[in-house]
Amino acid sequence: MPKVRRAGDARGSGKKQHARSRRNARKTAPERRRKVANWASARLRAARYRGVHALRLAGFAAMGVLAVAMGLAWAAGRLDDMGARIHDGVAQRMAAAGFTPAVVEVAGSRRVSAEEIARVIGVEPGASMLSLDPAAAREAVEALSWVEHATVARLWPDRIAVRLAERRPYALWQNEGRYRVVDRSGVVIEAADPGDYADLPRVVGAGANTAAVEILTLLARQPTVSELVTHAVRVGERRWNLRLAGGGDVMLPEEDPASALAMIAALHADRGVLHLDARTFDLRNEGDLVIRAWPDRASEAPGRGA
Repeated sequence: MPKVRRAGDARGSGKKQHARSRRNARKTAPERRRKVANWASARLRAARYRGVHALRLAGFAAMGVLAVAMGLAWAAGRLDDMGARIHDGVAQRMAAAGFTPAVVEVAGSRRVSAEEIARVIGVEPGASMLSLDPAAAREAVEALSWVEHATVARLWPDRIAVRLAERRPYALWQNEGRYRVVDRSGVVIEAADPGDYADLPRVVGAGANTAAVEILTLLARQPTVSELVTHAVRVGERRWNLRLAGGGDVMLPEEDPASALAMIAALHADRGVLHLDARTFDLRNEGDLVIRAWPDRASEAPGRGA
């Protein structure tokens, strides 16, 4: 028997197939657009990668060429000349553009003039700011005898700032028949005239300049002794003798001179021992004071030679 199919069923089936075709067509269009967009994005990324890669290769090539050129210049001994020419060329262009030192500011100076500072650091009219080397300028300023330390800075576009600390006269140092002014650390201030600092305490002998702060600090703690001392003599660069106004010497020990000085100060306050007409007051042995008279004066003492 043949299959029986309603007419209505056949028509409904055709409509369903048509609807599915339209839905499939609607789904296919966005997918195609997405595929096209993805393809274009991929091509763009590939192009970018190739461009970046090419730039990197070009950069590496340029660095390689520069390295080879510098290597050849170094081998030929001309690398410094190349750098100097480049530096000079840049400095000239900067000077032409107005980057020249117009003002040198100096702070902390009392005895060194700003003109001298400008001279020693090599500031010249029309020179480029780039031609000033701050480190070399600082060394030049610190080479001045009055200057303890300094800083030099370029303040663009046209100022140079110099900050310095000057040495302070601390003592007069006598050695080999010559007087010199020294600072607290014992550095000689060559530019200082000893005649202008006659009131400073005096230290005598080799090494006395660098050790002066030790003995002068101890004397400052014992003013009754200090006022009787004319100068301190360094002995063997190990210890001190204190020369008294009467001509005698207080001989301090190498070890613990502070205690010895405190003992003689106490004895002088109690008995006035430093007023005795003695040649030496020997404190070199711990806890002992040995007083020695002048030989010629001892022979003239009453009761002698009868």
